[in-house]
This record gives sequence, structure tokens and C-alpha cells, in this order.
Amino acid sequence: MVTENGSLLIKPVSQRQFELCALSHERGPNFEPSTIFSAYQVGRGSACGCILLDEAHKTFSTIALRRRVDHRWVCVDKQDLFSTPEHALDALSIAMRGGDPPEPLPPGARRRAPLLKIGLKGASREFELLAGTVSHLPALVAVGECYLALPKPDANFVTDLQTVNFASRLFELYLFACFREQGLIVRQDHVSPDFEIEKDGDVCWIEAVTANSDIPGAGGIGDWVHAPEDRTEHLTGAPAERFAKTLRGKLQRNYQAMDHVHGHPFAIAIADFHESGSMVWSREALPTYLYGQRADVIGEGSSRRAIGTPITSLTGKHSLPAGLFRDPEFAHLSAVIFSNAGTMAKFNRMGFLAGIHPPGLKMVRSGIIFDRTPGALDPIPFELEVGSAEYAALWPWGEAWCQELEVYHNPLATHPIPFDLIPGATHWFEKDGDVECNTIWANSVMSSVTHLRMPIGMEPSGEATRRPD
Repeated sequence: MVTENGSLLIKPVSQRQFELCALSHERGPNFEPSTIFSAYQVGRGSACGCILLDEAHKTFSTIALRRRVDHRWVCVDKQDLFSTPEHALDALSIAMRGGDPPEPLPPGARRRAPLLKIGLKGASREFELLAGTVSHLPALVAVGECYLALPKPDANFVTDLQTVNFASRLFELYLFACFREQGLIVRQDHVSPDFEIEKDGDVCWIEAVTANSDIPGAGGIGDWVHAPEDRTEHLTGAPAERFAKTLRGKLQRNYQAMDHVHGHPFAIAIADFHESGSMVWSREALPTYLYGQRADVIGEGSSRRAIGTPITSLTGKHSLPAGLFRDPEFAHLSAVIFSNAGTMAKFNRMGFLAGIHPPGLKMVRSGIIFDRTPGALDPIPFELEVGSAEYAALWPWGEAWCQELEVYHNPLATHPIPFDLIPGATHWFEKDGDVECNTIWANSVMSSVTHLRMPIGMEPSGEATRRPD
């Protein structure tokens, strides 16, 4: 259905497209107890809105968003208690004011830097790929909406994203999308830590960091680096040592002593970008270091099983102590949050699923899924086209931002993080000497690669590319 609104047209859009815009809403695209019934935009996107259904009361309500002069989405109207979706749409079409100029900046508000205006420092290869290729247009749109939705990015955010700190800033955008998606209030009222999240009175402060290489330029676009063949090196060698050095470096800043953090849970969120592709395989080294426990497999055939082998030190060249969560000195660290999905591949998939479809672009995601069958020790391989019914069926609501988010809880934490604060994450915790997990997802992707395929001539090389999850 297309409805006339002055000189502009109101057209239906997908729920996922509206949800991407609604990351600017204080609690993201969460409107409990109502659910999104239908969504719309005006013209080329100067305004958008949705009709919500309260199933219990059989009533409809509306929310209208409009672009500001700095392109940010702002909520301009909410109405409720409509008896039919037709009446709700009539009201929504008026509230979106499609023919009006953009909303003004509030008094004293700072216009944030435009994302695509390259500064004096130029642009990295990663940003050029994001902003200059048709195959990554979905990612560019998703990155742009997340950036515009950030409550208060610092003055260097765009410059960092465009240059040497691309991975770090992209990881921050990913975390923000995860939090807003889960209905959390996200604040950036202080210079550090990076985020304050709140839900139902529970608060947690989060500082984001990436484990980068000591070699300039490593970890970005380049030759794919595979996991060490030796399993001990994989779990307790250089990858684990890099996590250890990065986390301990952050802990030296004593965030827990800051007045606004003191007395609240505090977590460090970390992602691994130390080599091109390292985020696909380095994940297992993190819990090994945190809990001082190496996962080993013993036995053969039907008696094959996993056991936890305690370790006191890592096997890297610096022989760093293992078991950060065993040290009472770090009881102020409530948890370590990890994801291997703070990447262009994730943003590309989420933009694609929100309806950003460059002509001819196809995405195929392949990887491994955690097998939750009792006694299973090996993951389940998969390869599916993004956007297919089979891919969407992996999860109740399709792919979400937070599905690859993991929270490793410190058993000694002075201020533990409630599981319900970040309900969409996979939570790892110690119970009776074992490290166990709890998650709402039946299918948890442990690692994956997204292959991009476009018609010959649509990209400079005309070849398929792949990006790690």
C-alpha cells in the first residue's frame, strides 16, 4: 500500500529496516508489550515510523521518527489507542511530516562530524573498502546508522574510524548495537569507560578494547593468517598472551576507582584484531587465560570426553600467569565481554538483512555452530546464503546483533553482572569447578566467514571476496 502525503509518498518498509533506524530510540527497537505491526518511510528516508500492536488489548499505537539537520533520527511523535491499523496509519502519515525540512538542532547541541568527509589524515584501506565499494554498501548504511545513534561519540571518533583505529571504533559501534538491540539504556556521559548500560535499575560500566598487533598495519586487510597448528600454542601461547597483555594494560587504569564507576559492576569488552582473520580462531584462548583452565579431550570412541586441565602460566615467550579470574586483586573486574563479530562482515549482513541490496550482491556465510547435544565435542559446520529462509530459521527472529556476544563472569567478582542485564549474550560462569554456559540461542555460531559474490565488473577485481565474522 502506498499513501500520498503532500508531495511525497509513504511506502511500506521491512521491520528490519525500521529496526536499524530505531537504534536511535532510547531503548532501541524494543516496544514491549507491543510489537511492530508494520513500518513505513517517507520519500527517500527523511522520516520513518511504525505501527505497534498491543496483542493483549487489541489496540494499535504509532511512533514517528524524523531526520535532524545532522541526519540523526529523533522521535517526534507517539500516539496510542487506535482501534484499527488504518486509523493508526492515517495519524502516522501526518506525524511523519514528509514535506517538512529536517528537525533543527537543540540549543547547545554539537553537530557531529560527517562520516564520509575524509579528514587530513586520509583513509585506511579498511575504510576505503567500507565507503567505496558496492559490495559493502549494506555495511556502510549499518555503520552510518549506528554512528548517528551513538549518544555522545568523542570528537576523534570519525578520524579514528577512517584511519588507524578503524577496528577499535567498529567494535564500539558493534557493542552499542548489541546493547540497544536488547533494550538497554546506553549512556556516554563520561570520557571513560566507554559505555554505561542500564536496565531495570541494574547498571554496568564497560570499557572497550581491541587486541591489536605490535606491527603497524597488521590485523587489517591482508593475507589470511590461520590458527597455530599446535593446539597448546593455540590455547595458551601467543594468542592467549596477547589477550592477557591487553586486559592487564586496561586494568592498570583503575577504572573502578572513578567516582561514577565505584560500587558498580565493571567489565572490559575485548575483540581480537591482531592478525587478518585472527578473530575467527583465537576465541578459545581467552577463557583459557581468564579461568586458568585448558580444555582437553581424553578417551576414544564413546568414552571420548572433555576435561578442564588447570594451568598456572601461559606458554608464550613471556610466560605470563594464567587465571586472571583466580586473582583476588582483580575482583573489581566483574566480567570480560568478547565477540568475534565486531567486523565489516557483521555490519554487511545486518545492512543486507535490513533491505540494502546492491544489484547482484549475494552473501554466503559458512562456519561452525556449537553442538549442544549432550556429550558432543565437535561443532556443526554450516554454509547458507544470507537472506534465505534456511538462514533465517537458525534463530527465532533471524540474525541479531548480539548472537556472537559472550560474557565471561568472574567468579570472584565484588559486583557481579546480572545475567538478565545482557540477556542476548552467551554467559560463561564457573559452577562446581567447571566452566559452563547459558544462552537463549539454540544455534550459536562459534566462527564464520562471509563470502561476497557480485557480477563481473561490479567490483574492481570482479572476484568474490571474503570477510571474517
